[in-house]
Amino acid sequence: MSELNYDPSDPDKMKLPAGKTCGDCGHIRRCKAIFCHVETDTHCDWSPSRAVFVDKKESGDGN
Repeated sequence: MSELNYDPSDPDKMKLPAGKTCGDCGHIRRCKAIFCHVETDTHCDWSPSRAVFVDKKESGDGN
């Protein structure tokens, strides 16, 4: 049986890949405004997940 990528008690919370957090996602600003997410969250409220992970070196934001 494969591991579920969501929390069975709340199927709308899609788990992010191991080692990734909302702070690694290109949508963090939008999700902070809509869902009150913080950078350390490890689930995505979009179902299916719309997480887009950006390489901070490539994004040019310097953070």
